[in-house]
Amino acid sequence: MKNGDVILVITLMLFLNSLLAQNQQKRYPPLEEFTIANISYTNYGDSEFVKEGQTGKVNFSEIRVGFVLPKILENKKTILINGFEFTSLKPMFSEVENTHSITRNFYSFGYRFAILNPIGKKGWNYSVGLKPTLASDFDEKISSEDFILQASVLFSKRSNEFFKYGFGISFNTRFGKEQVLPVIQLVYKKNNWGTYAYLPAFVGSFYHFKSSKIGLSINLNGNSYNYRNMGDTGLDLDKLSFSRINFGPEYEFSLMNSLKINVNGGITVSNKLDWLNSNDKSELDLSPKSKPFIKIGLKFLK
Repeated sequence: MKNGDVILVITLMLFLNSLLAQNQQKRYPPLEEFTIANISYTNYGDSEFVKEGQTGKVNFSEIRVGFVLPKILENKKTILINGFEFTSLKPMFSEVENTHSITRNFYSFGYRFAILNPIGKKGWNYSVGLKPTLASDFDEKISSEDFILQASVLFSKRSNEFFKYGFGISFNTRFGKEQVLPVIQLVYKKNNWGTYAYLPAFVGSFYHFKSSKIGLSINLNGNSYNYRNMGDTGLDLDKLSFSRINFGPEYEFSLMNSLKINVNGGITVSNKLDWLNSNDKSELDLSPKSKPFIKIGLKFLK
């Protein structure tokens, strides 16, 4: 199980904590935006890989769609979250000398649930989240091997007008394997400058205008997909592991009210595109070199 499998859950839960803080601490203006719905497309361009002395090219694109529905309960303190997330990964690879390329499509469908509540009277909040996901090429019927379970527990506090911090743990499992990761949130915003850290998922620093923002960001993401080995490769290909780190400038502007367009580009590093065998060992590693990327997204804010 790769770190990228838990990144979206971590980011979601940290932002949900910010929603609770906005609801419970009206004396401060919110430090963060809360995204209700989003869609994005990322293209990673061509890069080379080397396998057993042979050089090839790999190109892949990614589509992400998600939405969440927050509901404040009658006690005016507890918030329930329900949501859905879809991803599509399309790697395309070939030998450099060969004009014929091979393309596979991988998909994931995830359901999000979370509950958020304040703790005591000192400004602390906690959130508990659960995200079951099906991730596969779906060339055959759905099975238990397509299933991923992710969960997290987070605590956060708005310490003053400009600063907020939080910490917690994230748990995930796939094919009987377990992984626990620490989670840290640090947010500082004063006047037009804001710095946002949701570790290990995201770090960004932005200058905010009235209806836009510009800055730099580092984003770690990825996923694992069950793979249906068609038996024509002579290899034991059981699942695909994908992760990357994107670094570069980011610009966001409003179309109308809460509807925004986000454009992000730069260099993607630490790319991992690795087919694993039934023993979770690398069977066919096509991880490409560092390369440029471009991402464009549309999101609706609360």
